[in-house]
Amino acid sequence: MRGLYNLLRLARPSHWIKNLFVFAALVFSRKAADPGAVAVAVVAFLAFCLASSAVYAFNDVLDRQVDARHPRKRHRPVASGETGVGAALALAGVLAVAAVAVAATVRGMFPCTIVAYLVLMLVYALGLKRVAVLDVLILAMGFVIRAYAGALAIDVWVSPWLVLCTLTLALFLGFAKRESERAALGEGASETRPLEWAMYDEKTLQHMMTVSATLAIATYMLYTVSPETIGRVGHPWMFVTVLPVVYGVFRFYRQASLGQATGPVEMVRRDPAFVVALVVWMVLVAVLVFGFKGGVTP
Repeated sequence: MRGLYNLLRLARPSHWIKNLFVFAALVFSRKAADPGAVAVAVVAFLAFCLASSAVYAFNDVLDRQVDARHPRKRHRPVASGETGVGAALALAGVLAVAAVAVAATVRGMFPCTIVAYLVLMLVYALGLKRVAVLDVLILAMGFVIRAYAGALAIDVWVSPWLVLCTLTLALFLGFAKRESERAALGEGASETRPLEWAMYDEKTLQHMMTVSATLAIATYMLYTVSPETIGRVGHPWMFVTVLPVVYGVFRFYRQASLGQATGPVEMVRRDPAFVVALVVWMVLVAVLVFGFKGGVTP
């Protein structure tokens, strides 16, 4: 039983929250009331959960030695020695095959997005994660693929706004995570994550966080007031949802600067104020999108 529990830990189901980006197109295309579209979106979500877990397991094998020196990551199954390398690689392989198999049940080009995601993350894990800036760009593209794939799965037009909002937000989250690591571990960060930390000094990371946070907020603001959005939703009130977004981004920024925001999963677990902002945003979007008649493009 302990072995199965460690394999489950290796899959990191708590991190599946990141795959919720798959549902973005479902919500903003107003298809959440369509049982067929919801069912397809859920299958797409499951496929990305399996794929991301495969990536986590494989990455943990590659990082087992540096993870063993990290104050928190040293408790991971492979780094701690509780799960063998062979078992972890076998799990990664099974999950990857399962992800592709589940994706194959979805129509159109969706299966290609799962393959693209797995290939991109494989390249990242094998070396590109050590290249500063490029590491965050690749992770951000992983989120863009999720959002894009969600639109392909339910066969709706992929709006440039969907891509831009996802990309800028993911860039902010990525740079914030690096700043949090730097602030929490100091010089020890280089021992627990092989990376060009010379490019991620405090001043540079603060600038990157500021720029990416500004872009994330500005892009979302422009989306809410764009003629396309107003015409689709049927009213001009989507801009109200900017308020919790601004609060959430600033809250994340502050926690990252203190070394207390390793990612959105940790923020949801440990920061009630951030969770409240997220819930308020979701409620406002639901009311404003589904409370009025509009079009069907995400």
